[in-house]
Amino acid sequence: MNNYLYTISIFMLIIQCHFKWSLAELKSRNDVINHLGTRTPYRFRFNKHDDRIKYPKCKDTKIWMIVRHGTRLPSAENIMGMYNELHELKNLIILQNKLGKENGISLSGNLNKEQIKGFKDWSCNLNVEEAKFLTLEGKDEMILLAERTRKRFPNAIKHKYDNKTFLFRFTATQRAHQSARYFTQGLFSHSDAQNVEFAPATKVDHVLRFYKHCDKWQKQVKKNPDTYKEQVLLANSSEMNRTLESVTKRLGLSRPVTLDEVNLMYKICGYETSWNKFDVSPWCYAFDTESAEILEYYHDLKHYWMDGYGHNLTYRQACLALQTMFKMFRSDHDPFATFLFAHSGTLVKILTHLELFKPEQPLTAGLIDKTRQWKASYIDCFASNLAFVLYKCKDGDHVLTLFQERPIKLPMCDKELCPLKQLEHYFYDSIHKCNYADLCNLDKEEKDKNSQ
Repeated sequence: MNNYLYTISIFMLIIQCHFKWSLAELKSRNDVINHLGTRTPYRFRFNKHDDRIKYPKCKDTKIWMIVRHGTRLPSAENIMGMYNELHELKNLIILQNKLGKENGISLSGNLNKEQIKGFKDWSCNLNVEEAKFLTLEGKDEMILLAERTRKRFPNAIKHKYDNKTFLFRFTATQRAHQSARYFTQGLFSHSDAQNVEFAPATKVDHVLRFYKHCDKWQKQVKKNPDTYKEQVLLANSSEMNRTLESVTKRLGLSRPVTLDEVNLMYKICGYETSWNKFDVSPWCYAFDTESAEILEYYHDLKHYWMDGYGHNLTYRQACLALQTMFKMFRSDHDPFATFLFAHSGTLVKILTHLELFKPEQPLTAGLIDKTRQWKASYIDCFASNLAFVLYKCKDGDHVLTLFQERPIKLPMCDKELCPLKQLEHYFYDSIHKCNYADLCNLDKEEKDKNSQ
């Protein structure tokens, strides 16, 4: 599908999910829309300042950047949930609020007329075959991210495209592929963007999706029930029961909503708010600040234990991606600018490998720390990105790290601009002892257990 037909197709999909709220109302809902987890739109998080980043007696010479794909459509499972569960809930909300008003019943937190109208106007006709496709908002995120990155590092990112100087890679998914293509449109002129050569995508990619085919991680972490223990505990807690009661009351329903239904509302609240710049999904009106924070934490528990600090192997395997950055910075050969387009699971594991956003204590169901650093709403929104820029300085090579386009100081460094030698020393094992087979292959005993 060419870009024009793709854009029209996605536009038609988006306008088929009808919901309308004013921009003033959107701003008034910031207490909820700032807790959307991995479906948080990038426009809430990016660095608006795009001035060139300069340091005395230093010159930016190389850049290595990894980007989570832009805003996408829901999964096939969630789209079917919109067709079925949410359409059923929508009708129930409208009916029971109408009956409540007619009978003079006043339930605490009932929806107002405008909110009920929002549910009446809401419908969805998304195509399941285009599940997880990039949206128009995702396209804009990539183009604008590239434009700002080019302005900040004009020496490392040449205006003229050269297939020897630039390397672009993406996973074998439509959303990553399209993210890469739109990124190049923001980086180069129209004619140059049309001539960009992309590295061929492969289903097995040990750099961009190392965890997908890491047998040991799949068995010991992803398919390990202990990984989800804390999330299950929160699901069965008094805090979650109060959350379900709160949502039930806010929607004016006479029967209690289930956790599955609330989870679906929460996800679609995020998706629909993300792909529309000026409106907020009516499903967001199911939540107040407290209930949104509980749902946010519920999902953070899963990501912490599966993609973050919960298991050593999870972040150790991210060395496979970081190896490529260190190798590039020490090479005298092309490319000098590398841009990789991957997924939430890739980026979060790399952030953890770098020891960023580590909470003081492991996340548990029993203690919800609202001030925690580990919040997917901030560290894993759509189009999240991590960049390393090599500066040639009078006193040697230095590396600037940027997350969400903001310079950050790595925990093992004294300043934001960190000596390359210091990083190489600290990550020596990541560079020189990172072997995929050693990390990921199951030994014979484990293989035998798996086959039983």
